[in-house]
Amino acid sequence: MKLFVLGAGLMGRAVVYDLAGAREVREIVVADFDKARAAEVARKFGKGKARPVFADVRDTKHLAKLLKSSSIVLNCTQYNWNLDVMRAALAANIHYMDLGGLYHMTKKQFALDKDFRRIGKLAIPGMGGAPGITNVMARALANPMDRVDAIKVFNAGADVQKYDGPIAYSFSIATILDELTMAPIHFVGGKYAAKPMLSEPEPGTFPAPIGHIQLRHSIHSELGTLAESFRKKGVKEVFFKINYDPQLVALVRNLAEAGFTSAVPIDVRGVKVAPKDVLLALMQQKVPRKPPLDVEALRVVVTGRAGKKRVGSAMEMWADNTKRPLLSAVARDTGFPLAIAAVMHGRGEIPGAGVQAPEEVVPPEPFFRELKKRGFTFKRWNVKP
Repeated sequence: MKLFVLGAGLMGRAVVYDLAGAREVREIVVADFDKARAAEVARKFGKGKARPVFADVRDTKHLAKLLKSSSIVLNCTQYNWNLDVMRAALAANIHYMDLGGLYHMTKKQFALDKDFRRIGKLAIPGMGGAPGITNVMARALANPMDRVDAIKVFNAGADVQKYDGPIAYSFSIATILDELTMAPIHFVGGKYAAKPMLSEPEPGTFPAPIGHIQLRHSIHSELGTLAESFRKKGVKEVFFKINYDPQLVALVRNLAEAGFTSAVPIDVRGVKVAPKDVLLALMQQKVPRKPPLDVEALRVVVTGRAGKKRVGSAMEMWADNTKRPLLSAVARDTGFPLAIAAVMHGRGEIPGAGVQAPEEVVPPEPFFRELKKRGFTFKRWNVKP
């Protein structure tokens, strides 16, 4: 298999590392707008199988040309570019996978379903951790049920690293800003509804170092697919809740109130600039130099009916950071699932065409087995419906 990894950031390097360990993978193209960064990731994480190239996602024609000889493009760029990369994949006649689209982009991506079906290729949006692992856990829990009432997704994490500054980032700063400033979506009563940001706190208890926390609504890709995937089983509620660092939440809220998260350009001494662009540039200069010492837990709770009996099941995945290779828990449980799905697809274990959600096409048990081989742990238990 020859695979194309687009984006050589924190998640992209985890994807490259995992792909390089698969015997089925003979070549990995690592592409980025910053070719030097792509070269570094190829060298450090590619185990001799990877080579770097320059790629500009804004140039669909050139990107399609680069993609031509690969079987799948694994999109690890900022989610805003998902549609552009999908169109390049269509032009190159290859398969496509990405890490998520924060609900609104995910919804737009399904408009290309007919185009991918026409060329007989598969596109899977949201094949990371959350979304991705969470979606497949939801399928595993819902499969035995005749009716599904609710799917509740929780994302919990902690980082014990001591940083020089007050704020640390475990993934894309741009995505974090969007998650903290865009209205969350809650599927409730069979309808989609916008909720206030970080509203309806819910207590959760997880193993140390996470412990007792509060989880709140946040915009996320799971809401873009789970309600539709389980509509035939009658699902009435789906939500995603997360525990963000209170310091980060307070900082972003203050900046938002001051207008710094606005994408609308303003005039500054005769130059039009978007406040959000300036904020992102400043925050990117403050990225901590120390590696995270984080953990992450993904928990899904599904309630419904089996026959006439009301039932409830929960599943939790746990991820740790590693020193060799130097990867955060978030990078591992986001990047590794994408790499696993690509290899499973190459083996013929994920068939199909069109734009498909992870829960629709990824077989749970083989997928979980691969994650367990990489040190991820799972537990499952019954809950009160």
